[in-house]
Amino acid sequence: MNFQCEIANDPIKVFIVNPLIPTSQLILLKILSGEIFGDNTPIDLTLMVYSNENSVAETLKVELEKCAFSNTNSVKISTDLPGPKDADIFCVMSDFENPNYFDYENMENETQFDTLYLLIKLANHLEWTEGDLSKEGYNAKALPIFVTDGLLALDILACLSKKLPKNIFFCPSPLEAISKFVLGDYLNVQCSAINDVRVWAANDKVFYIEIEKPLVICDRIDHESHCVSDTISNELLQSLKLDYTQLNTSWLRKEFLEKVASSAARNPYGCIYKAAEFAKSLKQIWKARTGGSGVKVYSNMGVISDGSIGTIEGCPYMLPIVLQGNTWKVNKCFEESAHLKLEIKRITNIVKEQHQKFIPYCKKFLEENVINLAFVPVSNLSGTTDDSSSSPSLLRKSVRFLLLKYSSVLEVESIRTSHRHKHILSTTGALCSDLLPPDHFRKSCVLLPPSGEYRPAV
Repeated sequence: MNFQCEIANDPIKVFIVNPLIPTSQLILLKILSGEIFGDNTPIDLTLMVYSNENSVAETLKVELEKCAFSNTNSVKISTDLPGPKDADIFCVMSDFENPNYFDYENMENETQFDTLYLLIKLANHLEWTEGDLSKEGYNAKALPIFVTDGLLALDILACLSKKLPKNIFFCPSPLEAISKFVLGDYLNVQCSAINDVRVWAANDKVFYIEIEKPLVICDRIDHESHCVSDTISNELLQSLKLDYTQLNTSWLRKEFLEKVASSAARNPYGCIYKAAEFAKSLKQIWKARTGGSGVKVYSNMGVISDGSIGTIEGCPYMLPIVLQGNTWKVNKCFEESAHLKLEIKRITNIVKEQHQKFIPYCKKFLEENVINLAFVPVSNLSGTTDDSSSSPSLLRKSVRFLLLKYSSVLEVESIRTSHRHKHILSTTGALCSDLLPPDHFRKSCVLLPPSGEYRPAV
């Protein structure tokens, strides 16, 4: 009997941040089923959770193992914050309502607060040390890949991490899929029939889109076409019963973009959509990295700009890029377009404004809620706060309520920060963290593992 089989690739380490949300679980299925990295690539999977989520994470681990995916090599749970060398690929999932636009007015929302806390604490812990650098600088083969679900997480990781190169951070762009859907619906053709889309954007609200001509891939343009820039053939135009002014360049630069903006404003970030776009981007990055020097992958992604085509170096943009090996560069198609130059200037102004507001806000949040008020460790019986930037990396839930139960009567102290109240309930004596809080606290607090740390009940 003749058995033909392929030699398995070396295992790759994949680290999932925030794996318990629905989007992450859909991505896990795509990763372990071979849809992203191929059928013969074993996966060593690490799921990072809060210390009070261990039991739920263990249930997820057992469920994944019972699925017996052929790509599963190992699955483990971790409550430790990772270093940049702990995995080949980091999938960082936020839980923001819109991962590309920050709502400053919604910080009283517990989900947004905890998501921001998690991302900032993760970024603050990532550091590329001098020992990790070769004589020539960063070892390209050893560079990890960080893929986030949006520009917010991308900006936080790139700016608050230490000494990591900026070209390893990526996030998917929703605007390519939205624009193909809008134009496909308008022309009554399948989305897959729409030609290549190029996206330049500051977020989902401020962007510019160009589509390669002809608009429909299989369309044939004759020399007598009345449409400006040969966007569509006369035959297809007549079959759609449209006037040529409805599909010329002016229409594409105004009415079409308005339709895309209207669709994007409905916030398409459901778990299925986010998982699909995330998996698509990660697959493209991996294809370029493992495909050899001759393989180029064209895509639209969120990246930290290298300063090309009039953008600001070090700021997050959604750009058309060309991936090749371990590197990428901005796709300079339409570079000579005067209209595109004006649009990039407009987009850059918004990017600069957002970046200059968001990063100082995150640094202040880091100081107030991570470094100064991160958590009260078990070893610290005096009730003082700990500097998490130098403390062990055990990950704990964001601390809005801390409860330390001692042998004597509880004394309550309210500490006001610039954004919220944080209540630290402490007494003197020995720590008894294995006990439930008094009855009058049970409805407002949830008991966490041995750290003795509590958070408000949802």
